[in-house]
Amino acid sequence: MRVLIFGCNRLSNSLVADLAGEGNEIMVLGAQRDCLESVVTHPGVRVILTAEPLMQDYLQEGGIDHADVFLAMSGDDHENILASQIAKHIYNVSKVVCHLGSPQLQVMYAALGLDVVGYSLGLLQDVRQAIER
Repeated sequence: MRVLIFGCNRLSNSLVADLAGEGNEIMVLGAQRDCLESVVTHPGVRVILTAEPLMQDYLQEGGIDHADVFLAMSGDDHENILASQIAKHIYNVSKVVCHLGSPQLQVMYAALGLDVVGYSLGLLQDVRQAIER
């Protein structure tokens, strides 16, 4: 499975650790060099440092046109929404999961057809279940 993760932080680091080594190809896009250096140590993981806000260019460089799964996991709800909408409606990625902290945005974008996960004790399990649905 080809997985593209937008955002590098503790959440995406945990997701990479969970998904790596199962034969998955994982690409992580992020602006935090330290985080990217830690996730690239897992098997099957590649990274792209995003230095400028040209999101669509980075998504293409990350292989969004061949991704089976797109995970928007940055710390910014609005960036996650935008990236998820691009993945779903422009690149037709079959499985798009969007992490949102705002309960209002969670309800609104879930109603528009996005698989949305919020903060919970079982967040990694929630993301894994969303991928497998």
